Amino acid sequence: MTENSNSPVLRTPDLKRLYEKWRELCHSGAIPMAVDVDPADLRPWLKNLAVIKVTPDGQYVYGYYSAGYAEIFDGDKVGKSIDSLPAAQRNILLQEYETVRQEQTPVSRTYTALFDGEEQTWERLVLPFLSHGGEVEKLLVAAYRVS
Repeated sequence: MTENSNSPVLRTPDLKRLYEKWRELCHSGAIPMAVDVDPADLRPWLKNLAVIKVTPDGQYVYGYYSAGYAEIFDGDKVGKSIDSLPAAQRNILLQEYETVRQEQTPVSRTYTALFDGEEQTWERLVLPFLSHGGEVEKLLVAAYRVS
């Protein structure tokens, strides 16, 4: 869901700030390259981040997975493909990541699910980063629990 073709609708203040940080990296309206990101600049969001590498054959593999996510979402996923996830979850993420990759645009969504028997609502933001060749090579994924 977007306000216009370029701006996701976000409720969570941390995601709004992350989106604005990403927009600062968009020089002349171009999607930032992965090499443009200084990992130190992402420090405020590290507890709520995952970095997804897009492989040449189109697989989505976790390159970074926060310790907080590992605790909440069934362990560390670094080095694993989203293909290792349960089918329903994998299908949702695959559709979301394919949209970001093909359209080279951020995507956000809010969802509710059971975690450890507790119903929780989360807001997610997926941001694309390009390779030198102009293809999406990394996705920055952040999610925050909505109170």
